[in-house]
Amino acid sequence: QPTYRDTGVMGEFYGDGIPEKVTEIFLQRGHERYEIHCVVCHGRVGEGNGVAKSFGLATVASLMDDRIRTQPDGQIFSTITHGKNTMGAYGPNISVSDRWAIVAYLRALQKSQGVKASELSAELQAKLNAK
Repeated sequence: QPTYRDTGVMGEFYGDGIPEKVTEIFLQRGHERYEIHCVVCHGRVGEGNGVAKSFGLATVASLMDDRIRTQPDGQIFSTITHGKNTMGAYGPNISVSDRWAIVAYLRALQKSQGVKASELSAELQAKLNAK
């Protein structure tokens, strides 16, 4: 019986949450897999401006768009697995664990790109204001 970990789906709906222990090593693995499989289209910070765009692939989604930020983790996992629109299926090429690592890394990347200065610690705000 397929599980949430294998499909990203709970019953009839996409699930939310990473079904792996999210550690620094797991996030680093996600970063490495993102660099190998995703950067060419989505770019280093996920804005959809990878090198493929310069060769005419104009329909690359920005992973920073609210449409993707608000998707459940399982939906992103499913998109990596099965592909969508011009994005091919990576399920046959990337292990289940590595697909979840990419989802976890993407969530960290989204958070890092969308943080407001007021949400930073006082120490980080001071460093930001010193520049």
